Amino acid sequence: MSKRFFITIITLTVITVWTGIAIFLAKGYRISPEEKRIIGTGIITISSEPDAASVFLDGHLTTATNATISSLTPKKYSVRVVKEGFIPWENNIAVKEGLVSEVKVTLFPAIPTIYPLTFNSVLNPLLSPDGSKLSFIVPAGKKAGVWVWTMVKNQPIAFARSSEPHQIGTSQTADFSKAQLRFSPDSKQVLATVSSNNYLLESDSLNNDPRDITPLLDATLKSWEEDSKSKDAVRIENIKDLRIRNIASNSAYLDWSPDETKFMTGKPQENSPTVYDLEDGKDYVIPAARLHLWLPDSRHVILVEENAISLVDFDGTNKAVIYAGNFLDNFVFPWPDSSRLVIISSFPTPTASEPNLYGINLR
Repeated sequence: MSKRFFITIITLTVITVWTGIAIFLAKGYRISPEEKRIIGTGIITISSEPDAASVFLDGHLTTATNATISSLTPKKYSVRVVKEGFIPWENNIAVKEGLVSEVKVTLFPAIPTIYPLTFNSVLNPLLSPDGSKLSFIVPAGKKAGVWVWTMVKNQPIAFARSSEPHQIGTSQTADFSKAQLRFSPDSKQVLATVSSNNYLLESDSLNNDPRDITPLLDATLKSWEEDSKSKDAVRIENIKDLRIRNIASNSAYLDWSPDETKFMTGKPQENSPTVYDLEDGKDYVIPAARLHLWLPDSRHVILVEENAISLVDFDGTNKAVIYAGNFLDNFVFPWPDSSRLVIISSFPTPTASEPNLYGINLR
């Protein structure tokens, strides 16, 4: 009886040990002969837009997005994401013991589609502060005046009736052909400056009798400036990292990402601004360009260069040239859902020599 009891105890002990080892291994722990200790492993979860892209880990085809790669030894891995017809994405991803490293990838078309958005000539386009409206001038013809395009998310430009441009000021009211435009901080009004007159236009409707606020101009602009400053002050006060909060407080210019989790310092025209990430407390230098703008997804920065437009990850990696060719000045605007860019350009042909708005698909 004692012998059977002894065998039973041994059997149960072996089963318990092997079960523990199995659970131990299932949780990603490994015995490292090099370090002579038990070490944990890490996980990479990787998703992409569009999905079903090939994922290479240290040069080896490992899986396809969207997927989880587990039981990885803690270290830095070279991750490359490839899909036919799209610009490849690559970065070094640190895997840490017992942690999940989340990787979100946006792949941009290798050959983007470019198409006209307007046909009557366009001047002085301006994006609203909230990124949802684009104002511009039609200088001549039956449609001359001030126009606003309300850019609807997640709807194709050509088929979204609510996203069609609408006129807010006509040439019968004033000569808007050379007007300078400015949005109010809440994006609800447009200030059109024509010579010594200043007309305040509602951005959502036609202004048949626009109000000339020239006598109130200084007070109006001061109010708008104070409104913008108060919004910035609230954002800065909400920064938990004291180091980054001090940097934001002492910066003469801040460009906040649309989701307000990051900001760029330095004027947009400076060669290499710095991006501060409030979530991970890190900062990154962005490649040099004539102008830097946020893509509305808050994960990419638009680089406006000489005869070229590029996109780069907010950490300064994966620069991808999206467009190379003619476009006027620094007029580059993103669609609110990050699906396309808008430029103003013209072509040396009899029917396309006037500047117009053109769309560049990013998906």
